[in-house]
Amino acid sequence: MAHQYIKGCLFTLLTFTAIMVFGQDSLSVNNVSRPGYKKWTNSKSSLRFGLGVQKTFFAEVGLSRHKYLYNDLGYASKAYYTSVEWVPKFSNANNHIYGIKAGYELNARILALGLEAKYQTDFKDNDIILTPKIGVGVMGVLNLFYGYNISTNKSPFPYIRHHQFSIVCNFNNEFFKNAKSK
Repeated sequence: MAHQYIKGCLFTLLTFTAIMVFGQDSLSVNNVSRPGYKKWTNSKSSLRFGLGVQKTFFAEVGLSRHKYLYNDLGYASKAYYTSVEWVPKFSNANNHIYGIKAGYELNARILALGLEAKYQTDFKDNDIILTPKIGVGVMGVLNLFYGYNISTNKSPFPYIRHHQFSIVCNFNNEFFKNAKSK
């Protein structure tokens, strides 16, 4: 009698074990085919465009290398970039200001952080500026920043102030293709 009880328990244990092992689809959890889901995408070259105000208007255009990831808890992205900046003539006595800059941006959920260095000139005066930035963003594709311009040449351009507000877009085609397919 005890022998049949052991056989029954063993049979039940093996049946439940087989159901759990063969019923578990672990491959679909670890091998997700959606780019960016729980794994960083490859860096993609993206067109970068930005507008801002630092007492006067400025615009920038350039290239960025952008990548991202997302999961059930949120998203993150990172990008490094280079761009050219243009500040239009503020008055008749002043010239346009041109700049070249490089920087890095990081997003974690809606928090966006950035740091950029730029060289500005009006072909009479010049300045090298370091700008730490903080703001809000969506996957690093669209960011709204507040930055503080730190001049290395005693701020030679009076119509460019220390405080800067900007909106920046990194047009990552892979991100837009994946957003449409969901």
